[in-house]
Amino acid sequence: MAYWLFASDPEDYHLGKLFTEKRTVWDGVHGAVARKNLSRVKKGDRILGYHSAPLKSVYAELKSLTDGYEKQTKEGPAWVVDVAPVRRFKAPVPLSDLKANPKLAGMTFLKIQRVSVSPVTELEYNEILRMGGVKPE
Repeated sequence: MAYWLFASDPEDYHLGKLFTEKRTVWDGVHGAVARKNLSRVKKGDRILGYHSAPLKSVYAELKSLTDGYEKQTKEGPAWVVDVAPVRRFKAPVPLSDLKANPKLAGMTFLKIQRVSVSPVTELEYNEILRMGGVKPE
């Protein structure tokens, strides 16, 4: 199992909606690095759901229901993955708290925040869960 951080603009798709819908196709990923990362996602991988500006915080834990796959869109072929909610955090973890935590100093997302799909180590993942008030399963 791998671990990821997926960033979403809350004005385009608030992750709270996923808890109502129970499943969505994660699409709209445009950057080359993010698309490559999305192609590496496997069924069962765990995902940190991050809201970009203006909220700038990790909001929830998600899981991939499928491997990354190519889908035809109006812009052409794109990598997507089906995701489902696992649980909301007791308290969202702000970007400022992520940056202040020395255990997360090497986190890819903190180095390159413009990448909307980025890998996370298991230790980083578990630390962010702890910061959000939930225990790793």
